[in-house]
Amino acid sequence: MIPPLYLVFAALLPSLPALTQQSQSPVPCAATEQKVLEVEHKLWSAARRRDVATLDKLTDDSFLSTDDGGLSTGEKEFLAHFRQPESNIHNQTDEQPTDVRLVFTNGVAILNFMKHWIDHNRKAGISFGATSVMTRVFTCQNGQWKLVGFHETNLTNKSRQPSTGTGDHIGDHVGHYRFGENGDKGEISVVRTGDKLFETWRGEGPVEILSGKYDTFFTQGGGWWTVRS
Repeated sequence: MIPPLYLVFAALLPSLPALTQQSQSPVPCAATEQKVLEVEHKLWSAARRRDVATLDKLTDDSFLSTDDGGLSTGEKEFLAHFRQPESNIHNQTDEQPTDVRLVFTNGVAILNFMKHWIDHNRKAGISFGATSVMTRVFTCQNGQWKLVGFHETNLTNKSRQPSTGTGDHIGDHVGHYRFGENGDKGEISVVRTGDKLFETWRGEGPVEILSGKYDTFFTQGGGWWTVRS
């Protein structure tokens, strides 16, 4: 005769896989724009502080990033950048994103937005800026949204119009500029042809530059604009 205790175990055996699966089911993430934007802001704030611990916590091990120049990096390279002291180039971006679009699908959140940013080269004394469309992809892990993908594309200035009232001072910017000691950070010549200005970087052809606000210039063929030092 089989003892009653063994009969109980035999009855429970078929249901054990289901019980195990239920106990190990992942904790869902809040699928709201507010929660995803909170994680986005934490990433932005941690990057400003070079807080590697927080960036590591919010980044998935399989993270892959592609910047506006086409350079792809993984999580290891991403975190290594913030472990180093800031270089001569100081990056500033808007704190809050604009034109936010968010899609949830199969446990993944795809966040698309715009941000304006400026890179200031302290050594060369010149700043470059642009507006980019950025896409972050988040995956849900036990109730926490984690960054798994990033892509950036610069917006072009094709439809941007030059500022008016700068014609009288257009000649003030003509000259040869050397950035860094002995031009080691680059050289640029600015010449005037009629009522137009053209810049030529060393080794490149001339490009027309248009006046923005104050001492800023931009090209309609690209997304960059520069601030005169």
